[in-house]
Amino acid sequence: MSAEKKSHPALSFAKAEKRSVRVCGESVDVWMAPDMDALLEDFIAVSHQDLEFNDHRCPFGAVLWPSARALWEWLSAQPARFEELAAPVEKDDFKVIELGSGVGFLSALLSAKTRWSLTTTDYEPAYSSYLDANCQLLGAKTPPFQTLDWCEPAPRALAGQFDLVIACDVLYDDSHIQNLPRIAAELLKPNGTLILADPERYRFETALQRLGQHFQNVKLHQTLVDNSADDSFQSGVVNSDQRQTRVQIVHCQKPFR
Repeated sequence: MSAEKKSHPALSFAKAEKRSVRVCGESVDVWMAPDMDALLEDFIAVSHQDLEFNDHRCPFGAVLWPSARALWEWLSAQPARFEELAAPVEKDDFKVIELGSGVGFLSALLSAKTRWSLTTTDYEPAYSSYLDANCQLLGAKTPPFQTLDWCEPAPRALAGQFDLVIACDVLYDDSHIQNLPRIAAELLKPNGTLILADPERYRFETALQRLGQHFQNVKLHQTLVDNSADDSFQSGVVNSDQRQTRVQIVHCQKPFR
């Protein structure tokens, strides 16, 4: 994706607010859009007025969805899990890329808590500012950020470079279900790992079938993430009338070829 692509005005970091969310039993601050309804109205109005922004963009990454918290909690549940994932290579050389990073919550935590070599990507360039702000909150180094279009082949500089691909709540439309498994496989080294977190929101079984065409040893790990005690204080809560959201952690390997 061209580096000259403009950020969508509705997603300007100037409109973000700092919120507190519960992660691993603790309160963690995160910058995000404060009101999804207002964001959608602004986003649609701008997109209708300026066709430059009427492409594959969507504003959903500007809030923090439970899948990101669930994936971090799953990774952190067993201290040895981080070491096991990075075991095949030297820790400092373990290369990880996040797809559809949104506000950069997961990448910021990984930057703060691991020595992994991180790359963060999203279709929308505006999220680079969110990533930087959330890394600052955690006292973490901001990973390199790149815009990435999953409908296109993986850029040559990124193809086959990564040991681990991670993504949270990205299987919410047909184009993602169609293209994400392919580009994840293109980005990974042989026998690399893909870990997704998804609340089974849309055609989850179809997504698993697509993943099975590119990956082997597809395993599911169901986890529950607590919703905020005050849902009005946290954007992006799925099933806000329930106390917990069920999230599936999908873990699979790219075969040697």
